[in-house]
Amino acid sequence: KYGIARDDKIIIIMGPTGVGKSTFIDYATGRNGQGIGHTLKSSTQGIVVRKTVVGGQSIAFVDTPGFDDTVRSDYEILGVIAEFFINVHKDGLQMEKIFYLHRISDNRVSGTPLRNLELFASMCGNIAMPTVTIVTTMWSLVRGNTGQQRMASLCATFWKRMADGGCDIVQFEDSVDSAHEIALRPKPDPKKTLLTQELIDKGKRLNATEAGIMLSRQLERLITEEKEASLRLEQLSRQQMNPAAKRALEYELNVMKESIEEKASELGKLNRSLLDIVLGLFSKSKAPVVRGPDGVIA
Repeated sequence: KYGIARDDKIIIIMGPTGVGKSTFIDYATGRNGQGIGHTLKSSTQGIVVRKTVVGGQSIAFVDTPGFDDTVRSDYEILGVIAEFFINVHKDGLQMEKIFYLHRISDNRVSGTPLRNLELFASMCGNIAMPTVTIVTTMWSLVRGNTGQQRMASLCATFWKRMADGGCDIVQFEDSVDSAHEIALRPKPDPKKTLLTQELIDKGKRLNATEAGIMLSRQLERLITEEKEASLRLEQLSRQQMNPAAKRALEYELNVMKESIEEKASELGKLNRSLLDIVLGLFSKSKAPVVRGPDGVIA
């Protein structure tokens, strides 16, 4: 289905939207970053597989959408990734390595980047962590020792547990040689991710997996925070005497309420089975997997 052969080494590329996943793959496949998406809209709406030969080894780079995707909800993205993991296992293939990309230009880890990191760690679990590499990107956007200081801080805090579990942390230099060097770094024998084990070996529903539970907690937390914010907006709107300012507050309040409803709906959908989610994804997409003229599977 994905155009991956049994002798291909599979490298999964994950991370938030805009972190440079497609850019890394463009360099790794010799496109020198020419396929980069330059808009705020996510350029990876599904699973995209690009194959190339590096060091005499055929490698299938798997580009995945981030959990802050501009088109699909987080629960749909989790369903897309879960479906890919299941199909790879059923086809007798193994995911050789998993790369998680992080912008070193970000001056803090909070909000969306933190939620992405939490979900990623919950999908991999401790057993697959030695196959994981955190790839830091966008070093050209930081000056002096700023990048190294940020990386040291992240290694001591947000990434510490992953690093203690065997995860590597490397620097991507926006070049073909750098991408190839990272892709060929030796790693332990591939292991099934925790998400794969839970869905296949233990027969769990998606919402009962560690990733599903983590997503539920995140949505519940966001709903609570947005409800508190909406109450504050309502109070401000009632107190506001300026008509223009009052209209602006009411507009923000409506946007907030719509966001709460969307997250509540997403939380409810997590109670559906994995099969329901996968079938829903296929019914919404005319062609979830398409082989392009250059061998790209989208």
